[in-house]
Amino acid sequence: MQKGKMMDETRETKRNVIRSIRKGSVQWSEEDRLKVATLLLKAGYAVKLNRQPIPGKASGKTQQMEYVIEYWEE
Repeated sequence: MQKGKMMDETRETKRNVIRSIRKGSVQWSEEDRLKVATLLLKAGYAVKLNRQPIPGKASGKTQQMEYVIEYWEE
């Protein structure tokens, strides 16, 4: 750290995203997503698992879901 400069405590962290869409040709099971999240945690990353509907797709019971693993360094 240079003299006279203060360290910025609001450092922005880059969030990386891994997406998995259910009902696609390549499907990840819940177990697969948890294994990936576990490996990321062991590597020192913060991890967030999320599930959300895909915008613009059919609604109701046939709603296609997107499973997202976000990870970043803290």
